[in-house]
Amino acid sequence: MARAVRDRFIAVAQGPEGKFRYPVGDAGLAGLGYDGALTDRLPAAVRAHFCGVGNPFAAVDACVWPPVCLLPPPPPAGSPSAAGSGVPGDIFCDMPDAELDAPVCFGDSPDDIPSDSANHGPAAPRDRCLPPELAACPVRPGDAVLDVGCGAGVDTLCAALLAEPDGAVTGADASPHMLDRARANLAAANVAMDAAATRPAPSQSGSNLSGPDPAETDSAETDSVGRDSQSARIRFVETGAECLPFASGSFDVVISNGVFSLIVDKPAALREIHRVLRPGGRLRLADQMLDGPAPQGADVVSSWFR
Repeated sequence: MARAVRDRFIAVAQGPEGKFRYPVGDAGLAGLGYDGALTDRLPAAVRAHFCGVGNPFAAVDACVWPPVCLLPPPPPAGSPSAAGSGVPGDIFCDMPDAELDAPVCFGDSPDDIPSDSANHGPAAPRDRCLPPELAACPVRPGDAVLDVGCGAGVDTLCAALLAEPDGAVTGADASPHMLDRARANLAAANVAMDAAATRPAPSQSGSNLSGPDPAETDSAETDSVGRDSQSARIRFVETGAECLPFASGSFDVVISNGVFSLIVDKPAALREIHRVLRPGGRLRLADQMLDGPAPQGADVVSSWFR
Protein backbone atom coordinates (compact mmCIF):
# COMPACT_ATOMS: atom_id res chain seq x y z
CA MET A 1 0.00 0.00 0.00
CA ALA A 2 2.76 2.41 0.96
CA ARG A 3 4.57 1.60 -2.29
CA ALA A 4 1.41 2.32 -4.27
CA VAL A 5 1.12 5.71 -2.58
CA ARG A 6 4.74 6.58 -3.36
CA ASP A 7 4.34 5.46 -6.98
CA ARG A 8 1.26 7.63 -7.44
CA PHE A 9 3.14 10.72 -6.35
CA ILE A 10 5.94 10.30 -8.87
CA ALA A 11 3.57 11.83 -11.41
CA VAL A 12 2.13 14.38 -8.94
CA ALA A 13 5.65 15.71 -8.34
CA GLN A 14 5.65 16.93 -11.94
CA GLY A 15 2.44 18.87 -11.33
CA PRO A 16 -0.96 18.17 -9.73
CA GLU A 17 -3.18 19.44 -12.56
CA GLY A 18 -5.60 16.77 -13.76
CA LYS A 19 -4.55 14.26 -11.11
CA PHE A 20 -7.13 15.10 -8.43
CA ARG A 21 -10.91 15.44 -8.39
CA TYR A 22 -10.79 18.82 -6.68
CA PRO A 23 -9.25 22.23 -7.44
CA VAL A 24 -5.48 22.53 -7.08
CA GLY A 25 -3.01 25.39 -7.44
CA ASP A 26 -4.35 28.93 -7.07
CA ALA A 27 -7.97 27.75 -7.40
CA GLY A 28 -7.50 25.36 -4.49
CA LEU A 29 -5.78 27.96 -2.32
CA ALA A 30 -8.52 30.52 -2.97
CA GLY A 31 -11.33 28.04 -2.48
CA LEU A 32 -9.93 26.93 0.86
CA GLY A 33 -9.62 30.47 2.15
CA TYR A 34 -5.85 30.83 2.25
CA ASP A 35 -4.72 34.39 2.98
CA GLY A 36 -3.78 35.92 -0.36
CA ALA A 37 -1.37 38.30 1.36
CA LEU A 38 0.55 35.21 2.48
CA THR A 39 0.36 32.99 -0.61
CA ASP A 40 1.07 35.88 -3.00
CA ARG A 41 4.55 36.03 -1.49
CA LEU A 42 5.22 32.73 -3.25
CA PRO A 43 5.81 32.60 -7.03
CA ALA A 44 2.90 31.43 -9.18
CA ALA A 45 4.97 28.44 -10.32
CA VAL A 46 5.26 27.32 -6.68
CA ARG A 47 1.59 27.88 -5.86
CA ALA A 48 0.68 25.76 -8.90
CA HIS A 49 1.89 22.68 -7.00
CA PHE A 50 -0.62 23.08 -4.16
CA CYS A 51 -2.88 20.02 -3.88
CA GLY A 52 -4.15 20.21 -0.30
CA VAL A 53 -7.72 19.48 0.77
CA GLY A 54 -7.99 21.96 3.65
CA ASN A 55 -6.44 25.07 5.16
CA PRO A 56 -4.38 24.29 8.29
CA PHE A 57 -3.72 28.00 8.83
CA ALA A 58 -7.35 29.14 8.90
CA ALA A 59 -8.71 31.00 11.91
CA VAL A 60 -12.17 29.65 12.69
CA ASP A 61 -15.17 30.96 14.61
CA ALA A 62 -14.62 29.16 17.91
CA CYS A 63 -18.30 28.86 18.78
CA VAL A 64 -20.09 28.13 15.50
CA TRP A 65 -19.94 24.78 13.74
CA PRO A 66 -19.27 24.17 10.97
CA PRO A 67 -16.83 27.07 10.56
CA VAL A 68 -17.39 29.31 7.59
CA CYS A 69 -14.13 28.08 6.06
CA LEU A 70 -15.68 24.61 5.75
CA LEU A 71 -18.88 25.65 4.04
CA PRO A 72 -18.97 24.92 0.31
CA PRO A 73 -20.15 27.64 -2.05
CA PRO A 74 -23.68 27.22 -3.40
CA PRO A 75 -23.75 25.24 -6.66
CA PRO A 76 -24.45 27.18 -9.87
CA ALA A 77 -28.10 27.46 -10.86
CA GLY A 78 -29.30 24.31 -12.52
CA SER A 79 -26.35 22.25 -11.34
CA PRO A 80 -26.67 19.20 -9.10
CA SER A 81 -25.48 19.69 -5.52
CA ALA A 82 -22.16 18.23 -4.47
CA ALA A 83 -24.05 15.38 -2.81
CA GLY A 84 -24.30 12.51 -5.26
CA SER A 85 -22.34 14.33 -7.96
CA GLY A 86 -19.35 12.03 -7.66
CA VAL A 87 -17.08 14.97 -6.95
CA PRO A 88 -15.79 15.29 -3.37
CA GLY A 89 -17.37 18.68 -2.65
CA ASP A 90 -15.53 18.59 -0.91
CA ILE A 91 -12.39 20.49 -1.17
CA PHE A 92 -14.35 21.77 1.80
CA CYS A 93 -16.10 18.82 3.44
CA ASP A 94 -18.61 16.06 2.89
CA MET A 95 -21.37 16.96 5.34
CA PRO A 96 -25.04 16.44 4.52
CA ASP A 97 -26.64 19.61 3.17
CA ALA A 98 -29.00 19.77 6.17
CA GLU A 99 -26.05 20.01 8.55
CA LEU A 100 -24.28 22.62 6.46
CA ASP A 101 -27.39 24.76 6.27
CA ALA A 102 -27.98 24.72 10.04
CA PRO A 103 -24.82 25.64 11.95
CA VAL A 104 -25.01 25.16 15.69
CA CYS A 105 -25.16 28.34 17.78
CA PHE A 106 -23.20 27.93 21.01
CA GLY A 107 -24.10 29.59 24.29
CA ASP A 108 -24.23 29.08 28.05
CA SER A 109 -27.99 29.49 28.29
CA PRO A 110 -31.04 30.33 26.18
CA ASP A 111 -30.34 33.99 26.98
CA ASP A 112 -27.16 33.76 24.88
CA ILE A 113 -29.09 32.85 21.75
CA PRO A 114 -29.34 35.84 19.37
CA SER A 115 -32.74 37.52 19.06
CA ASP A 116 -33.09 36.15 15.53
CA SER A 117 -32.65 32.63 16.92
CA ALA A 118 -35.18 31.29 14.44
CA ASN A 119 -32.36 31.48 11.90
CA HIS A 120 -29.91 29.62 14.08
CA GLY A 121 -29.50 26.03 15.12
CA PRO A 122 -30.11 24.75 18.63
CA ALA A 123 -28.02 26.13 21.47
CA ALA A 124 -25.14 23.98 22.65
CA PRO A 125 -22.99 24.11 25.80
CA ARG A 126 -20.28 26.74 25.83
CA ASP A 127 -17.72 24.07 26.68
CA ARG A 128 -18.01 22.88 23.08
CA CYS A 129 -16.31 26.08 21.96
CA LEU A 130 -12.69 25.87 20.92
CA PRO A 131 -10.29 27.78 23.19
CA PRO A 132 -9.28 31.01 21.40
CA GLU A 133 -5.68 29.83 21.04
CA LEU A 134 -6.88 26.78 19.10
CA ALA A 135 -9.34 28.70 16.94
CA ALA A 136 -6.60 31.07 15.76
CA CYS A 137 -3.99 30.30 13.12
CA PRO A 138 -1.82 27.67 14.84
CA VAL A 139 1.56 28.96 13.64
CA ARG A 140 3.03 31.86 15.60
CA PRO A 141 6.33 33.74 15.29
CA GLY A 142 9.17 31.68 16.72
CA ASP A 143 7.38 28.32 16.48
CA ALA A 144 9.04 25.05 15.55
CA VAL A 145 6.67 23.54 12.97
CA LEU A 146 6.46 20.06 11.44
CA ASP A 147 4.54 19.57 8.19
CA VAL A 148 3.69 15.85 8.00
CA GLY A 149 3.35 14.76 4.38
CA CYS A 150 4.64 18.10 3.12
CA GLY A 151 4.46 17.07 -0.54
CA ALA A 152 5.59 19.91 -2.80
CA GLY A 153 6.16 22.13 0.22
CA VAL A 154 3.61 24.90 -0.35
CA ASP A 155 2.24 24.67 3.22
CA THR A 156 5.80 24.32 4.53
CA LEU A 157 6.79 27.61 2.88
CA CYS A 158 3.65 29.33 4.19
CA ALA A 159 4.45 28.08 7.71
CA ALA A 160 7.99 29.45 7.43
CA LEU A 161 6.68 32.90 6.53
CA LEU A 162 4.31 32.78 9.52
CA ALA A 163 6.96 31.47 11.96
CA GLU A 164 9.34 34.31 11.00
CA PRO A 165 13.14 34.39 11.63
CA ASP A 166 13.10 32.86 15.11
CA GLY A 167 11.09 29.84 13.95
CA ALA A 168 12.12 26.59 12.28
CA VAL A 169 10.03 24.50 9.89
CA THR A 170 10.52 20.87 8.90
CA GLY A 171 8.76 19.33 5.92
CA ALA A 172 8.53 15.53 6.15
CA ASP A 173 7.42 13.25 3.34
CA ALA A 174 7.86 9.60 2.36
CA SER A 175 8.14 10.39 -1.35
CA PRO A 176 11.65 11.34 -2.53
CA HIS A 177 10.13 12.73 -5.73
CA MET A 178 7.84 15.09 -3.82
CA LEU A 179 10.75 16.18 -1.63
CA ASP A 180 12.77 16.98 -4.77
CA ARG A 181 9.86 19.15 -5.88
CA ALA A 182 9.65 20.80 -2.44
CA ARG A 183 13.35 21.69 -2.55
CA ALA A 184 12.97 23.03 -6.08
CA ASN A 185 10.02 25.13 -4.90
CA LEU A 186 12.05 26.49 -1.99
CA ALA A 187 14.85 27.44 -4.39
CA ALA A 188 12.39 29.04 -6.81
CA ALA A 189 10.78 31.03 -4.01
CA ASN A 190 14.14 32.38 -2.92
CA VAL A 191 15.24 33.30 -6.43
CA ALA A 192 12.03 35.30 -6.89
CA MET A 193 12.23 36.91 -3.46
CA ASP A 194 15.92 37.77 -3.74
CA ALA A 195 15.23 39.38 -7.12
CA ALA A 196 12.36 41.39 -5.62
CA ALA A 197 14.62 42.57 -2.80
CA THR A 198 17.03 44.14 -5.31
CA ARG A 199 14.36 46.35 -6.86
CA PRO A 200 14.09 50.03 -5.84
CA ALA A 201 10.78 49.46 -4.03
CA PRO A 202 11.10 48.81 -0.28
CA SER A 203 11.40 45.11 0.48
CA GLN A 204 8.54 43.42 2.31
CA SER A 205 9.10 42.16 5.83
CA GLY A 206 9.65 38.42 5.89
CA SER A 207 10.53 38.41 2.22
CA ASN A 208 12.99 35.54 2.05
CA LEU A 209 12.71 31.86 2.87
CA SER A 210 15.81 30.00 3.95
CA GLY A 211 17.08 26.56 4.70
CA PRO A 212 18.42 25.78 8.16
CA ASP A 213 21.88 26.61 9.38
CA PRO A 214 23.83 23.42 8.59
CA ALA A 215 25.53 23.72 11.98
CA GLU A 216 22.18 23.37 13.70
CA THR A 217 20.82 20.39 11.79
CA ASP A 218 21.24 16.67 12.27
CA SER A 219 22.24 14.17 9.61
CA ALA A 220 18.85 14.35 7.85
CA GLU A 221 18.72 15.79 4.34
CA THR A 222 18.63 19.57 4.44
CA ASP A 223 18.29 22.51 2.09
CA SER A 224 19.72 25.95 2.69
CA VAL A 225 18.77 28.73 0.31
CA GLY A 226 18.29 32.48 0.57
CA ARG A 227 20.18 35.38 2.10
CA ASP A 228 19.32 37.88 4.84
CA SER A 229 16.28 35.77 5.60
CA GLN A 230 13.39 37.13 7.64
CA SER A 231 11.48 33.85 7.62
CA ALA A 232 11.94 30.60 9.51
CA ARG A 233 14.69 28.16 8.61
CA ILE A 234 13.45 25.20 6.56
CA ARG A 235 14.60 21.62 6.15
CA PHE A 236 13.07 18.69 4.30
CA VAL A 237 13.34 15.13 5.63
CA GLU A 238 12.40 11.87 3.93
CA THR A 239 10.35 9.80 6.37
CA GLY A 240 6.99 8.15 6.83
CA ALA A 241 4.60 9.50 9.45
CA GLU A 242 4.50 6.21 11.36
CA CYS A 243 8.11 6.52 12.58
CA LEU A 244 9.26 10.14 12.78
CA PRO A 245 13.06 10.57 13.21
CA PHE A 246 12.76 13.47 15.65
CA ALA A 247 13.28 13.74 19.38
CA SER A 248 10.24 13.79 21.65
CA GLY A 249 8.87 17.28 22.29
CA SER A 250 10.63 18.82 19.29
CA PHE A 251 7.76 20.87 17.83
CA ASP A 252 5.27 23.51 18.90
CA VAL A 253 2.96 22.83 15.95
CA VAL A 254 2.28 19.91 13.62
CA ILE A 255 0.27 20.48 10.44
CA SER A 256 -0.87 17.92 7.87
CA ASN A 257 -2.93 18.49 4.75
CA GLY A 258 -4.53 15.68 2.78
CA VAL A 259 -2.06 13.03 3.93
CA PHE A 260 -3.65 11.00 6.73
CA SER A 261 -6.11 9.46 4.29
CA LEU A 262 -3.06 7.92 2.56
CA ILE A 263 -1.36 6.62 5.70
CA VAL A 264 -1.86 2.91 6.29
CA ASP A 265 -1.20 2.80 10.06
CA LYS A 266 -3.01 5.93 11.22
CA PRO A 267 -2.89 5.14 14.98
CA ALA A 268 0.91 4.79 14.78
CA ALA A 269 1.18 8.13 12.96
CA LEU A 270 -0.97 9.88 15.57
CA ARG A 271 1.13 8.39 18.38
CA GLU A 272 4.27 9.70 16.71
CA ILE A 273 2.80 13.17 16.27
CA HIS A 274 1.79 13.22 19.94
CA ARG A 275 5.31 12.17 20.88
CA VAL A 276 7.13 14.88 18.89
CA LEU A 277 4.78 17.67 20.01
CA ARG A 278 5.79 19.65 23.05
CA PRO A 279 3.36 19.76 26.01
CA GLY A 280 0.61 22.17 24.99
CA GLY A 281 1.58 21.81 21.33
CA ARG A 282 -0.97 22.24 18.55
CA LEU A 283 -2.09 19.88 15.76
CA ARG A 284 -3.98 21.04 12.67
CA LEU A 285 -5.00 18.15 10.44
CA ALA A 286 -7.01 18.61 7.24
CA ASP A 287 -8.13 15.60 5.25
CA GLN A 288 -10.86 13.76 3.37
CA MET A 289 -12.92 10.90 4.71
CA LEU A 290 -14.42 7.97 2.84
CA ASP A 291 -18.20 8.25 2.73
CA GLY A 292 -19.40 4.67 2.43
CA PRO A 293 -18.18 1.15 3.13
CA ALA A 294 -14.45 0.58 3.29
CA PRO A 295 -12.93 -1.37 0.38
CA GLN A 296 -12.13 -5.01 1.05
CA GLY A 297 -9.66 -7.59 -0.23
CA ALA A 298 -7.77 -6.88 -3.43
CA ASP A 299 -9.88 -3.75 -3.94
CA VAL A 300 -8.14 -2.05 -1.03
CA VAL A 301 -5.08 -0.91 -2.99
CA SER A 302 -6.96 0.13 -6.13
CA SER A 303 -9.51 2.08 -4.06
CA TRP A 304 -7.08 3.65 -1.59
CA PHE A 305 -7.17 7.03 -3.34
CA ARG A 306 -10.98 7.38 -3.51
